[in-house]
Amino acid sequence: MKYIHSIRSFFAQIINIPVADPDDSRRRRLLNIILLGAAAVACVTAIAGMAVATLGVIPVDDGLRIAGLSIATFIGATIIYLINRYISGRYAGILFLLFLMVVVVFSDELPQLVNGRSLYVFLLPIIISSVLLAPSASFVFYLLVVIEMISIASVAGVPPNTPAMSVFLLFAIMSWLSSRSLEQALRELRIINVELDQRVADRTRELSDALTREHAEASRRQAILQGIADGVIVLDNDGDVIMCNMATSRLLETPIEQIMRHNIEDILQTSMLSEEDREILMQTIGAADVTMAPMRIRWDKRTLSVKAAPVRDAKGQAIGNVAVLRDFTREAEVEEMKNTFVSMVSHELRTPLNAILGYSEMLRDAIYGSVNDKQANAADRILKNSRRLLDIVSDLLDKAQIEAGHLALHYEQFKTTDVFENMHSVMDQIAIDKGLALTSSIAPEMPEMIDSDPQRLQQILVNLVNNAIKFTEKGGITVRLYRVTDEHWAFDVTDTGPGIAIEDQKFIFDPFRQVEGTVTRAHGGIGLGLSIVNRIIDLMKGRIFVQSALGQGTTFTVILPFDPPHKKE
Repeated sequence: MKYIHSIRSFFAQIINIPVADPDDSRRRRLLNIILLGAAAVACVTAIAGMAVATLGVIPVDDGLRIAGLSIATFIGATIIYLINRYISGRYAGILFLLFLMVVVVFSDELPQLVNGRSLYVFLLPIIISSVLLAPSASFVFYLLVVIEMISIASVAGVPPNTPAMSVFLLFAIMSWLSSRSLEQALRELRIINVELDQRVADRTRELSDALTREHAEASRRQAILQGIADGVIVLDNDGDVIMCNMATSRLLETPIEQIMRHNIEDILQTSMLSEEDREILMQTIGAADVTMAPMRIRWDKRTLSVKAAPVRDAKGQAIGNVAVLRDFTREAEVEEMKNTFVSMVSHELRTPLNAILGYSEMLRDAIYGSVNDKQANAADRILKNSRRLLDIVSDLLDKAQIEAGHLALHYEQFKTTDVFENMHSVMDQIAIDKGLALTSSIAPEMPEMIDSDPQRLQQILVNLVNNAIKFTEKGGITVRLYRVTDEHWAFDVTDTGPGIAIEDQKFIFDPFRQVEGTVTRAHGGIGLGLSIVNRIIDLMKGRIFVQSALGQGTTFTVILPFDPPHKKE
């Protein structure tokens, strides 16, 4: 354990750069990770290139070229690392991206770079620049990449790959949007953390003053402590607990009798706490000579923020320590969801990219001839995959509008039959392509006209039906519209798919979450559809329910009022 901890500490010292600006620190740390990885890959590639050349697997000249390029990459990565660590992260980032663009030129044959198997490498500086420098840097390096591609095409004697350049612009826009959203979220999170830390610091200081002034009034102190939602624990100079509240027992999931009058070291000897967090807590709570900055630790399934300060008497002598424990689980989950979101978006972009590159390569190699309908079909496939990316952006924009309270509902009277006519026009062919039956019915007691927002109602229904088709392999999907009461009507979307486990149903409406729970899941999407549907239904003063079990299919039920809350425009 100590050996592993030493290795972790060593790598942390290499990667982390102590600077005041948190954004600069994050970018320089990310660049260090990339540079160390590049250096390691360069070493392995150099050795492998020389080895296979020696064995005669590839020509000696190719082996020397690979080894030379790898050595140059290693030297370049080392120089950029030193600049990043001791001079400037921004200069190092720009130098790295320019160096990467130079290395790209020597990574493959020139025709393959602009029109072949290595075309994807030009995406690297576009995507990485928005993370290492600034969101808008993706557009700058997009222009540089276009210039580089045109120059390489001119030298190679081939026409520039205009479709690829257009697609790269889309990726530059996506990189800009993703990076800008991430940085904005980080800024908002830091503001929240500063406010929360200030609240904790103020509360800790107030408690310290109160305990010092009212040392003789034990009952009053206990009443104050029990009225605080955060956990408060007070230790004497020997580390024994002399006071705590019920919130402490709840947060630590330990009976209060196993906390009071026990030493802090004995309390922390629990399997709910890792060895590393135990050491952090001992340093924070057990020996707080001064007011400590808040520390985060994992206690079983909870994430706790711990703030400690010394308790002093009227003469300024330390008589113990006081610590405030706050449940930070939700905030930690939000941070984790943001990281998961970045991973999901990266994964979702791979499939359209593969299609774009694949069909572009067919057009380039003239598989279907110089001018024919199949080439037009390939271009249509490219367009469809681009639309898929636009659908992801649309979901993100809907989510942002809902969160900001800018999503407006437009109510009007329309025929009940229009609900299904619009749905079938969109979803019938999708169901047929998958070999599924899509049927619908309207109960006779439903009125001929209903009052709702047809566009948002269509969005809700299409989303639920599309999900049902996506997760159903055989059988079909049934949609039924009916009256629930005199005030409410509803529709069910029932599929014959694999069903949803009971434990997974509690978070299917959470944003950026799917039942598979991993970015390697078999079905597409970034987990926003059901979240957006749920929020729109809330705005329409309706409810959505799910009834499902593994192996028994799934039914989503949406209940809406006949007399909806009309919004004034």
